[in-house]
Amino acid sequence: MKMVVAWHDAAFTLPDAILTPEVMRQVLDKFHLQHKLKETWSRDEAMVLGKLTSLDETSTGSMSMKDRNQNMIDSQETILESIR
Repeated sequence: MKMVVAWHDAAFTLPDAILTPEVMRQVLDKFHLQHKLKETWSRDEAMVLGKLTSLDETSTGSMSMKDRNQNMIDSQETILESIR
């Protein structure tokens, strides 16, 4: 359902408001990047950010906060830049 809403919204940002395969691919690529970003979240980040994205408290990131390293932080920054 989220994908359909995202496609709808993306189409309506265009001057002719037509959903094309290219627009659909761009939205799908953005969803993939967001998923990659979520995989870099620590457990604490997942708890906080999960509340912003309607996840429950049992949702966790891929590592604990103490296991985070500079590579994961750099990865987050790279993914965020791709999403923007």
